[in-house]
Amino acid sequence: MTVRLLTVDGRQFELPVTLRWRILRTGGVPCDEMEAVCLYDGKLGAILPLCHRFAAYEGTEAVLRGVVDEYAAEVTKEGVLLRLSGRGMAALLIDNEAEAESYQQATLSEILRRHAGPYVPYEKRRELTGSGVYRVNSGSSQWRAVSGFTELAGGFAPHMTALGVLRASPLKGSGRRLSVEAASVAGCTVRERRYGVLSEVLVKDKSGGRTETVRHEDFLRRGGCRRQVLYMPRRSSGEAMRYTGAYQIQKSRALARQVELTLPGAFQAQPGDIADLRYPPLGLMGAYDVVEAESRGGPAGTLTTVVMEAID
Repeated sequence: MTVRLLTVDGRQFELPVTLRWRILRTGGVPCDEMEAVCLYDGKLGAILPLCHRFAAYEGTEAVLRGVVDEYAAEVTKEGVLLRLSGRGMAALLIDNEAEAESYQQATLSEILRRHAGPYVPYEKRRELTGSGVYRVNSGSSQWRAVSGFTELAGGFAPHMTALGVLRASPLKGSGRRLSVEAASVAGCTVRERRYGVLSEVLVKDKSGGRTETVRHEDFLRRGGCRRQVLYMPRRSSGEAMRYTGAYQIQKSRALARQVELTLPGAFQAQPGDIADLRYPPLGLMGAYDVVEAESRGGPAGTLTTVVMEAID
């Protein structure tokens, strides 16, 4: 693993040989992450305060670009070490707050230009046009301003590539198709989280004249019981109210059922990949969406931990 730092005045510096490292790829929220530990070179003391971006490479391939968040030099039994951490470029959209604003018949191009363009490059697969008024609430991040629109108008959340490009298109299925057999798996965990999953959402407009109930039927059949009440702006359409309820249910069930695999080697998968898995010890057979991948390396070698969801 090689890490290069970029200073605010455009200079580049390569860190000394990395002893340990970790890269987490999610494609969205929570943000991609990078941590690296290397031997400290005293010459870095004058450079590090000016470093604001990083690029991590596996061989000659860039595997993550992002924002430098923190660094620390410390004396240890291993010597004088530098610890560096940062996040993917989505951090610029997450950290920056949007102004409260209302759009009438907004388009995806307009939302991307206003809320993503000042911070990161972006791509869109097709144009989207909102129906009615789209509001960016006070306190929302620029990420939320974009994702709120794509979720409402297109039914999906945007995602960030490892190289820092915002893609206004679905993450699932955007990567490679992988085949994973039991012999290549170093470890496997299957878990289900019930706490926090919504069984029902009651959506009411603020005037109190209309309500919509959205039910999570599968969770209800399995004994789930967790209701949420939401209040919409006055004169909200029934379609918008039903969508809001369905979105809250979908959000609550995200990663409720997980398969976690440990695979030898680094960067064996990334978010957006589809894995065809055959793992008889736990009865896992079928196609899974990769939603998170963490690669790490050190003296003991390299591993990839992959979090997946079964494709419905």
